[in-house]
Amino acid sequence: MMGADGNDCLAAILDALTLMQGQVEELSEQARQIRDSQETIISRLDSMSPRERVGDTPSQLESIIGELCDSSKRTGEGLARVAEVAGWAHAAAVGNTAPLPVDVLADPLLERYVLGQPADRTSTIRALADWNEAVRDVQSRSLIEILRDQYRPSPTDSREDRVLRYKLAAISRDELAARGVDPPPSPTSTFAEDRSEAAQRARSAALRRLWVEGEGAALLAEPELAGALDIVAAARRESTNMPEAEMSIGIAELHRAIANCLEMGERPILKRGDHIGSPKRYNDRVR
Repeated sequence: MMGADGNDCLAAILDALTLMQGQVEELSEQARQIRDSQETIISRLDSMSPRERVGDTPSQLESIIGELCDSSKRTGEGLARVAEVAGWAHAAAVGNTAPLPVDVLADPLLERYVLGQPADRTSTIRALADWNEAVRDVQSRSLIEILRDQYRPSPTDSREDRVLRYKLAAISRDELAARGVDPPPSPTSTFAEDRSEAAQRARSAALRRLWVEGEGAALLAEPELAGALDIVAAARRESTNMPEAEMSIGIAELHRAIANCLEMGERPILKRGDHIGSPKRYNDRVR
């Protein structure tokens, strides 16, 4: 049996599916109109003499054929996305709790689902697992403010950051609900309206301040710092055989190097297969 949250999320997926189907129908109609125009020009060409065919008509036909190919491609992509989301909707309907892929979740038409998704309290992903653990010790008043920040779209986030943001927010919201505390209202969009250079500089400066302030709930709750925390965690794991004093110095240098990256608008991440080797070695790489 699906709970209320599961039913709400399934409804959101189905709503998105309906919207996507509408977009595909619009694309199909555009393709039909282009085909009609193409057939009209071909008919005109057939009725013209070779001399009459000299002029703009062939170039017009070439342009229309190009538009037709582009429209057909977009229609095919739209149908593929509808089929993909339909598959996930069916999986949700039969109780499959597997997470939606990032590229599906990042689709603007799935915003309602992303904003209201159920919390994943059993994830083994470092960022989610750490927040699941830390959120239990955050006072409700502070957690409400953290959730407000998590709800706020960022002008510098990537698609992956955006997906992670609302997964973290779902955990915060679930924790408040478990305590009987009403969460703040959810946003209307997952995308920041102001992505200007000034807004991005201000955001990078704010992230640097949060990073420099050190460990804390707000740090673990921030999706755009998850990659930096992954790097530090990997550096600690791979430095266990180093003298403690040397490791501490290396971690401090790494911390400062990441702060500089954040201020410059970069978001360091730990790529699959990366080996830090030592804090200093990674510090040399990020400079």
